[in-house]
Amino acid sequence: MECVSAFCSLMEGTGVRGADLGCEDWVKALFKVPGGAAWKALCDEMIEIYRARILAGSPTEPGADAARVLRECIFRGQQGELTDRQAARLFAKLTDQSVGLVISAVPKDSIQLTYVSQGQRIPFERASPGQQASALLELLLRQAAGTLIVDQPEDDLDNRVIMHIVNRIKTSKGSRQIIFATHNANLVVNGDADKVVTMVATVPEDRAPAGTGRIKVLVDGAIDTPAVRDAVTDIMEGGQAAFDLRARKYGFEGVGR
Repeated sequence: MECVSAFCSLMEGTGVRGADLGCEDWVKALFKVPGGAAWKALCDEMIEIYRARILAGSPTEPGADAARVLRECIFRGQQGELTDRQAARLFAKLTDQSVGLVISAVPKDSIQLTYVSQGQRIPFERASPGQQASALLELLLRQAAGTLIVDQPEDDLDNRVIMHIVNRIKTSKGSRQIIFATHNANLVVNGDADKVVTMVATVPEDRAPAGTGRIKVLVDGAIDTPAVRDAVTDIMEGGQAAFDLRARKYGFEGVGR
């Protein structure tokens, strides 16, 4: 981030311990304020401090007021207050170039995700792996970008969320190519997959000699192809027999091959 680099450069030689890490944490905290208001306020303060130094004849030592403003401005208490010596060294480093680097630094765009569940807002970093996965998939499937490849999203998703993702797939696949590697038949069948490739292992994964092919294509084709349909049914929990049993149990008619 240019803003962090600018302040790290400004803090070099001031004697502040851990200045690099301190600058990064401090600048990140500033940008948590919506609209960049905190960063703009900091830049305005730096300009005023430098203006006062120029008007005073560019002294190497700050006056009492300048030192006080620097202490209030830099780190804002996150890294502790600057000592008199540190404030003096920083004051002496204020030049057209150093101040210009700070005020011209352009923050990069970022995305902040929040998971919302039944009206409750959860910061992304505190969400569960399943909540994070569903939020990322929701974001990716709403974009009309290039090819999207997703590897086994069901590992972190429950069935209710998977069905929501399935609906999103059906509306998104018209604007981009979507490739899923999955063991979950819901993503294939209910997602109206246009092409299905079923693969099987050729040797036990922990015993394959070097250079040995580990997988092969079992069937490849449209989802309504009999061979593909049968392969998908076999992959479902329990196969066709269990599928028919569930259908009878829940009162669904006309279910079969």
